[in-house]
Amino acid sequence: MNKEKRRRTFRAVAAGFLSAAMLVTGGCGSQHVGPPGTQGGGTIAVITKQELSFWDDVKLGAQDACDEFGYDMTYTVADGDNDYVTQIAAINDAINKKAKAIVIAPNSATDLNEALEKAIDSGIQVVIINSSVEGQINSKIVSKIASSDTDGGTVAAKNALNAYKSKKGDLAGIGKIGIVGHTAGTAEERISGFISRMTKGIANAKGIEVPEDNAYAAMAAAAMGGAAQGGPAAAAAQGGAAAAAAQGGAPVTTAPVVTEPVETTTTVPYEMLSDLEKAQLMVAEHEEQVKADQERELANIKKNFVQTERCAKVDEAREATKKLLGTDGNGFSVLYATNTNTTLGVCEAVEELGLGGKIVIVGFNSDEEELGYIRRGVLDGVIIQNPYVMGYVGVRYAKQAVTGASVGKQLDTGVTFVNANNMNDDYIMLMLYPDKY
Repeated sequence: MNKEKRRRTFRAVAAGFLSAAMLVTGGCGSQHVGPPGTQGGGTIAVITKQELSFWDDVKLGAQDACDEFGYDMTYTVADGDNDYVTQIAAINDAINKKAKAIVIAPNSATDLNEALEKAIDSGIQVVIINSSVEGQINSKIVSKIASSDTDGGTVAAKNALNAYKSKKGDLAGIGKIGIVGHTAGTAEERISGFISRMTKGIANAKGIEVPEDNAYAAMAAAAMGGAAQGGPAAAAAQGGAAAAAAQGGAPVTTAPVVTEPVETTTTVPYEMLSDLEKAQLMVAEHEEQVKADQERELANIKKNFVQTERCAKVDEAREATKKLLGTDGNGFSVLYATNTNTTLGVCEAVEELGLGGKIVIVGFNSDEEELGYIRRGVLDGVIIQNPYVMGYVGVRYAKQAVTGASVGKQLDTGVTFVNANNMNDDYIMLMLYPDKY
């Protein structure tokens, strides 16, 4: 695909994301105005994390946007996803060269803050992509453009469950689940989203009710439960321990009716309760027992998740995976890796041990080596994050801020699961090969 056609195609994709963001935010955004003399042209510094194809695609999107909007681009890539020293030097260089904007994927949530503050104070507009910074500096950042790491983990888990069912059948019999996380902060939410969705899927297969993830739904359920507990019997029915004691004839403490600010309780002997109240006590005791049993089952499911030490490099992830698997797989049914390097390390270990196709593996990003593992049946699929759009929209937002236009505070670029079944689809090919397809 030639450059102009690629730009048109991805401009359409980016426009879809931006339109969706406007609908969610009601068209609201923050307005950033550059200092006098900054209206158009100049340099935008793009700073990324490490030498990987993911960041090559980010660079491609950023360069296309700079060409389109008439800006020069300086590009700096750090030596790894925990190398913030190189990034600080690049920020200072952008300040010294009077760049109009910085588009950066931060390698630390806090260590870059001082340098970024200095850049912003000097009049440089700062856009964050892919990962986050913490603290008050967020109020000064133009925008954050990234996919949801929690959603990425959730989608990875959903597809890992589907892959396991396709290969093995019954989820109730799933074995251990290994997690090989990378060192950057994005790993945390990718892992928590994965564990939450995997736990729910396995629990449902075993007939276990999982507490509602949605906080509002949980509060509504609690309120409904509370309303259903009205009446004197409900007061007596609180707590499994009290109910258990009541079955043996011990007195039951009920909720007092307080008319004065004094502490008092009323005890009602079990034999004085009505048949209905006794039945309610038995139901309450049974529900408490079921809840306790389910909590024990959930705890047992969560014990099956085994995390390695965080890994920055492919060889670290390979050795960590081999340590997990031993020589025969060591009872692991699923392996989850949270970035390119950990995915490649996991796949190398599994292939080296001759376990390809025997363990479900789900990873992140779309390096050509990862795609090769998918084609060979070692890797069941990867989560991709649309890096071209991150780079393109990052520069677009920077340009808007420099010229005083309103900018959305946050944009979710979404996640997509790629496997052997869809990797040759046109839209997937466009995201995998934005410079060629």
